[in-house]
Amino acid sequence: MDFDLGPSRILPRWVVVFFLGGAVVLIPWIVLMFTVPDAVDVTRRWELVWGGFDCFLVLGFARTAFNLIRRSPRGAVTAAMTGTMLLIDAWFDVLTTHRGGQLISILMAAFAEIPCALICFYVSRRITDLFEQTKEYLVAAGFTVQAGRVVPPAGFPGAAVPAEPPAAPVAAAEAAGLGNASGPEPAVAADPGPVLRQISERGLGAPVGQQGLLAEQL
Repeated sequence: MDFDLGPSRILPRWVVVFFLGGAVVLIPWIVLMFTVPDAVDVTRRWELVWGGFDCFLVLGFARTAFNLIRRSPRGAVTAAMTGTMLLIDAWFDVLTTHRGGQLISILMAAFAEIPCALICFYVSRRITDLFEQTKEYLVAAGFTVQAGRVVPPAGFPGAAVPAEPPAAPVAAAEAAGLGNASGPEPAVAADPGPVLRQISERGLGAPVGQQGLLAEQL
């Protein structure tokens, strides 16, 4: 079930550019780590570790940008995951780099990785706050959650119409052309409406002969 939230945005347009840019910028950095010897000042076994970790960062940035373009609430999840990976990246970059490159790692953590992580958490919080606000309205409108899915109240546009109960045996037999399965139909009394209206119009002052005729008709 799709909800049209209208043209208004809950996030500025630059957020999408930020995540797309993060995915694009990391790609040449990964290529550099895997192809150029001693491109980063770490022991050789860490080149594969951090190169693979940066690949996951690219996926996090790209997937979050894709979710935000689609205005999907799943962007809150991927943004939080990407922000967490950025903090991990900053932490281990600073603590595992040799003395010669430690200053560069600290500067990158302070001016790149940590600020980007804060932007990711801002995006995640912004999206989740919106759905927290709508929760009370959905409950008040009668929406419920059953088996992990939102179920609208009865009569809500787009709600599933309950199936009609099966026809009774008598009705089924009549529909099949078998007649009345419960026996002969009882005699139906004639409608006395026209006679009563005639009495009402004539009143009690009608001639005796006519009153007797009306009584016989009743």
